[in-house]
Amino acid sequence: MSMPTIPHEPYRPSLDQVVVDLLKSIALEETALAHLLNAEAEQMRALAHQGQHAASHRARCELMAQAGRQSVRLLDAVVMKEWLLLRKLDNTLDLYRSEHGDKRCDSGGHDDDDE
Repeated sequence: MSMPTIPHEPYRPSLDQVVVDLLKSIALEETALAHLLNAEAEQMRALAHQGQHAASHRARCELMAQAGRQSVRLLDAVVMKEWLLLRKLDNTLDLYRSEHGDKRCDSGGHDDDDE
């Protein structure tokens, strides 16, 4: 079995354009996560208001417990996604530095501003 070949394309983006596109995709994903978290907060506020008008204390407690479990699941997914985005950012920066060099390495790995 032979190795696959990449067909010739008339336009290939430069490494700098690829890095910019990757950074834009990270920013868009972060924006989407912010919208999800905002929607969850609005839902929790609405449920808290609805819970105040529940007929019984037990119904109010069950409503809030169910909403809490849902929020924990969402936050767990967001934390995992944030970790993946951090890895994507690290890999993107490594790609950029491999092509353009890491100026921090020239000064022994220390920035003058840190001291």
